[in-house]
Amino acid sequence: MPDALRALYICYLSLDDPLVHTQVVAYLEGLARRGHTIHLLTYDSGISRARRRALRGQLRQRSIAWHSLRYHKRPSLPATVFDVLVGTVVSTWLMRRHRLDAIHARNHVPAAAALLARRVSRCRLIFDMRGLMADEYADAGRWRRGDLAYRLTNWVQRRALQRADGVVVLTEAARRHVAQQAPRVRELQVIPCCVDTSRHNGNPVDRAATRARLGFGARPVMAYVGKFTGWYMAREMVDFYRSTRLLCPGLAFLVLTQSDRALIEAEFRRAGVPASDYVITTVEPSEVERFLAAADFGISFVRPSFSKISSSPTKVAEYLGAGLPVVSTDIGDLGELFANAGLGVLVHDFSASAYEDAAREVEALVRDPSSRARCQAAARERLSLQNVGVPRYDALYRRVAVT
Repeated sequence: MPDALRALYICYLSLDDPLVHTQVVAYLEGLARRGHTIHLLTYDSGISRARRRALRGQLRQRSIAWHSLRYHKRPSLPATVFDVLVGTVVSTWLMRRHRLDAIHARNHVPAAAALLARRVSRCRLIFDMRGLMADEYADAGRWRRGDLAYRLTNWVQRRALQRADGVVVLTEAARRHVAQQAPRVRELQVIPCCVDTSRHNGNPVDRAATRARLGFGARPVMAYVGKFTGWYMAREMVDFYRSTRLLCPGLAFLVLTQSDRALIEAEFRRAGVPASDYVITTVEPSEVERFLAAADFGISFVRPSFSKISSSPTKVAEYLGAGLPVVSTDIGDLGELFANAGLGVLVHDFSASAYEDAAREVEALVRDPSSRARCQAAARERLSLQNVGVPRYDALYRRVAVT
């Protein structure tokens, strides 16, 4: 196919991570369907041989060739440097063996390997900058600005922005920041975290069946999807739930998480929330939309900071795709997305009065009979894998293919 790209996508996550299936494999499958040749290289640990065979077969059916390297965790910086060097050697070999044209690096560690491999193979480079990594670690208190790890990560970021034939960021706010910091970027594309909106059908039968299965009956339900580590504010979300329950009697809290359930259970106990008022469960990525059909609104509290201008929470796209209004902190482009759109409510401080105000606003959205259709329409227009994610990646691939 004219202008198609033969690409190696490097991801410094395990293929067994649910995020990789929704935010990597789904996009790559769409690109393969549009004629691009796709190889995927991940860093994995603890995957059995049988599981590897099954995963390889599943990806082969999606026209994706999968390659795996072992992930090394400790000691942190030396282990990461070692993974970069191994990734450089293996990616260079894969590029030559399969006659690939480009390396698509998902974030900074793969970008470091790609920059080294590019010196040997002279391939094209796409830098998929999922966030301001060095500043995220500094804002989280894990690094200090000026430390070696911080400086190395920022050096990789600057060099990747300078050398890349195409750059992807998740938000318009990040695009403006990158345009100021690296004005000579060749191709700068905003592609937010998208979801498969075709799977959210809002079937009332599914809603009733899932509610019955979870024991919710006719109770109103607030939902959370995702982890409870790092930036995610478990304590504040439970406090918001407790405040909202006073205004909305019978409100239940549905938690869909891959994290250790003890993390959120401890917060429920601290807040005096009885076990009858919440359900914590783990579901496969393909099942998330069915469980969200049981909810009335979703919550996403990510701790605001400078680095979060680059964040596009997948859970927000999942909530809107399921027709759920969202209560969220103000990060990334959410202020612009929610502005006068009737899609959700932003919480700017974590006081009881702020929670009460947000609870009243989201309750009004839940009561609005047009709310579900409005949220789903916004997801299709702004956060859809089919309408936004894959088409934008495809356009970028074709531009890079002819550079």
